[in-house]
Parts: sequence; C-alpha cells; structure tokens
Amino acid sequence: MIRIVFSKSSFATYISHLDMTRCVSRLFSRADVPIWFTQGFNPHPYMVFSAALPIGITGENEFLDIKLTEECDFDELCERMNKEAPRGLEFKKIYNADNSFSEIVSALYTIELPDSCIKSFTEFLERDEINISKKTKKGFIEVNLKDHIKYEKEGNTFKVTLPCGTDMNLSPLLLTKAFLDEYSEYDNDFNIIRHCFYKANGEKFE
Repeated sequence: MIRIVFSKSSFATYISHLDMTRCVSRLFSRADVPIWFTQGFNPHPYMVFSAALPIGITGENEFLDIKLTEECDFDELCERMNKEAPRGLEFKKIYNADNSFSEIVSALYTIELPDSCIKSFTEFLERDEINISKKTKKGFIEVNLKDHIKYEKEGNTFKVTLPCGTDMNLSPLLLTKAFLDEYSEYDNDFNIIRHCFYKANGEKFE
C-alpha cells in the first residue's frame, strides 16, 4: 500500500468527492500509474481517501491510499501525476503506508473571516451551546457543536479542531452555516482550509 499526499485548492475545491474519485482515476490512466484493480464482475482501481473534503474548502495535506502492481520510483511517479493534474490539484509526495485512516479522529481547520464579522463570530463561539441539525444515514440528529469543538483566535483567523473520524464527522460548514443563519447581515465570505488530521492520542496523522 502506498500513500499519496496531495493538496486541493483554487478551482479544484469545487470538485465534489465523487467527481474527485473519477478525476483521479482518469488522471492515473493518463499518467500510466500501474494501479491495482479490484477483482470481480466490476473491476475498478483501488483507491481510499482519508476523508471527503467539503466543496469549497481548501485541503493542504489530503491523503489517498492505493495499491500498485509493480514497484515505482515515487518521485518520478509524483512528477508524472502532476503533469496530468487539473488546476488546483497538486501531488506533494508518495511513501509506503503502515497505518490506517481509521486512526483519524479529528482535523484542524482555519477559518478566515472579514474584519466586519470577527466580533460577532467570536461572541458566537463563546456561547455555551451551538446547536445544529446534522444529516446522517438514519435521518437528522441534533448536535451541540460546543461539545466537540476546540478553537483559538489569531487576528481575523480562527484555528478550529473538529471531529473527522468514523464515529463522528463534523464539517466546519456546519459551524459557519449556523452563524450565518442567525447573523444574516453577513455574507458567506469565509476562507476555510483543512491543514491536517490527528489521532486519538493527539499526535498528527501521517
């Protein structure tokens, strides 16, 4: 198993997760990546992404695991893939993976806001409760984001850590939507970046 680290920015942030899977599959074909295909009646390239990135959010260090049918020079393979990549998608490095994405429990984001709404957003985050309705496979559930969020403010930027695992996954868009639903005078002019993932023991996932 090899792990690919890539970034998704600019126009690529508007590629949905499903379309991203198709895009990367076609890209691998053009770059002549010797990817392993699943067996059975409907073979498809074996690809596992660390976590779906919500549309419109930049990802600095996203992960993708694949299997190869032959040994490759990772630097040369990364170069071939970048030549075929669409604008905003960059493959940063490739290495052998020895752990599982199931170890991921949270992700670190930054949310950059216009100066005009920093005071209101700060007061919003300082509340005892920020209740939202989250859609799941079984329907909608009520979640108090304050039970799951960690944050700190640096100027007009907020560093926010949210669950991003198999048991609980909360998008920062749930937080910004809850804010805008109440403070409708502000525009949805937030710049959100996902920087990295963390394990349960607080160590950064690699």
